[in-house]
Amino acid sequence: MDRDEQPEAGWPIDLEVTVARNVRLLREGRDVSQQQLGSDLFRYCFGMNQMTVAELEAGAKSLRLNEVAAIAAYFEVPMESLWQDGAETLNRILDERLGAAQAADVEQMAADYYTQQRIERLRDK
Repeated sequence: MDRDEQPEAGWPIDLEVTVARNVRLLREGRDVSQQQLGSDLFRYCFGMNQMTVAELEAGAKSLRLNEVAAIAAYFEVPMESLWQDGAETLNRILDERLGAAQAADVEQMAADYYTQQRIERLRDK
């Protein structure tokens, strides 16, 4: 390679735009308002409010790495999923988490049912 040749960029997406889009997808997918997200993050000392979240989602606010980490923790997703392009990754993660939660709910319902059955059998004796 000649000195004048520039290596081709290996990252063809704008990370801040991608993170902003993914934050909006997560927020709306979980029915969380900008106000709620901002105030919840503010409580954890990240200095966010509704306006900051709106600026973030509009791409008008630069992101710090600890803010991305806090948002990922808030939504319980891997941090790297926020900068991956495409909603498919986020939807898969959310579906997996929802599926696990639903499975846990079904298990708890079954346990409650069998516990109730045991109680009733003991009463009948």
